[in-house]
Formats: sequence, C-alpha cells, structure tokens
Amino acid sequence: MSFEISNLFSVAGKTAIVTGGSRGIGEGIVKRLYDEGCHIIIADIRKELAKNLISSLNKDQISFFQTDLAKEEDIKKLIEFTNNNWGSLDFLINNAGIEDGFALADQTYEAYRKTMKINMDAPFLCSKYALPLLEKSKTPRIIMITSIQGIRGYKGNISYNTAKGGLINMTRVLAVELAEKNILVNSVAPGFINTPLSVMKDGNLEWDTDWFKDVYLKYEKLPMGRYGNPDDVAGAVYFFCSEDSKYVTGQTLLVDGGVSSTF
Repeated sequence: MSFEISNLFSVAGKTAIVTGGSRGIGEGIVKRLYDEGCHIIIADIRKELAKNLISSLNKDQISFFQTDLAKEEDIKKLIEFTNNNWGSLDFLINNAGIEDGFALADQTYEAYRKTMKINMDAPFLCSKYALPLLEKSKTPRIIMITSIQGIRGYKGNISYNTAKGGLINMTRVLAVELAEKNILVNSVAPGFINTPLSVMKDGNLEWDTDWFKDVYLKYEKLPMGRYGNPDDVAGAVYFFCSEDSKYVTGQTLLVDGGVSSTF
C-alpha cells in the first residue's frame, strides 16, 4: 500500500516542457525532473548545448526542439511537436531568460523589446498555445522562473527587472483565470544563482566584485553567505510539479538565500 501511495505523488511518466533548458537554471531543472522520471522536451535555441546535455541522459526520456522563443511561429511548432510526440502536457516550465544590464538612459528600445520578448512575451505565448494540451492532463502546472529583481528595484537593469515583475503578476492572473480548469500556476524567484547570467559584461562574476562583497557579504545582506546553484531552484520547481503543491496556486517562492528578508 505504501508503494501505491508514493506513486500517487510521483512525477514519473509525466511530460514537461522546459524552455531554456540547455544550461544554467534550466539545465538544473531538466536534470532534476529527469531523475524523477519525467519525459522532457528541451525548448532552446542553443542546439549544441542541448545535444551535449541529452547525450549524457536517456534519449528515450528526453528530446530537444530547437526554438527561437522570440518567434511566435516557433512556439506554435514547439507545442505541435509536443502534441505529436506525447499527446498531452503536464508541466510547462517557462524558464528561458536573457539579461542586458542597461539603465534607462543607455537602454535602446530595440534591446528593451528583445528582453521583453524572451522574458515575458514567450511565457505568455507558451502558456496560451500549450493550454489545450495542459487541459488533457490530470495534474497540469505552469511554472514561471522569475527573479528577486522582479520584486524589488535594482538599478541598471530596467528591461530585465520590468519583465520579471510582469511575469510575477502574470502568474497571479493566470492562477485565478485557470483555476476552474484545475491548472495550477506558480513562480519561482531565484536570487543570486551561479549560472552564465551571473557573468558581468567585463567577464567578472558578480560574486567577485567589490560592490557585491561590500553590500551582500560585509553587511550580511546575503544571510546564507553563498551563491545558490541551479539545483536549489530545481528543488522548488519540483515541489510545484508534485502533488504536495496541489492546493497552491498564484504564489511566488523566493529561492534567494535570505536576501529578500534583509531589505
């Protein structure tokens, strides 16, 4: 009996799309869901990175669909690919994101729109076109990867902060709108995570800069005293995929080592 009950709370055999799943947080999510027995579609523009990741895993359990998430037609084709190969979808994980790091005076509208297309428009379009597949699932979930930068202001990063803040509110709106369809919508807001996005324009890591050491370490604004890792975020995503979260929707879970508690 205990084995049967444990199976009820398993995500094994479920199907998940992970956008931007070839590296960083997305790779961490892919590996965690893979370990839990999920069938995974990596939706990413970086073909070689995705292929390298898949080569180390069971190819029968994971597939890749090259997707430019700035293009609506590519997103439609991604959902068509998922339907043709799996027939339904249990978890849509809108993870892909880009960051340019410009303040208002230096931000071009072209660069601003590029960030918004990937970071906010793509989750909207993926959620919209995946809806018919999610409605076929018994445990449908939409999970947004946002950021603590969408919760509080950080200067010099207007497009990224704006998009991530919008994504948090999109989470709330969709949670209310889709509750009648039993689709749960939540978001995870990482803090400082050791990924390619933590590399600054000059090639240095945020962690190694004087301002980071002064503000976040010297004055204890990062209580846990370390960068997070992709698997820290992946654990939160897994929680939202699991039946343990079956009465949770419209929420944002901060995975930030305590940063948000110090301001």
